Amino acid sequence: MDIKNRIKIARDLLNNAIKMNVNPEIIYKISRKIDTYIAVYYHQEYEGAGVYAKEDEQ
Repeated sequence: MDIKNRIKIARDLLNNAIKMNVNPEIIYKISRKIDTYIAVYYHQEYEGAGVYAKEDEQ
């Protein structure tokens, strides 16, 4: 399963957990997992493209 699918599934899970009034600790854990997936996604996307954020040299 690619990272985009993992993000989508985790977001759907988070939305369902919020609608069901799940324990806030579990919602927080799901949210942190989504953050991790997003970080991995951006790392893969920008590392593969050779793009790095740099401040403008003056």
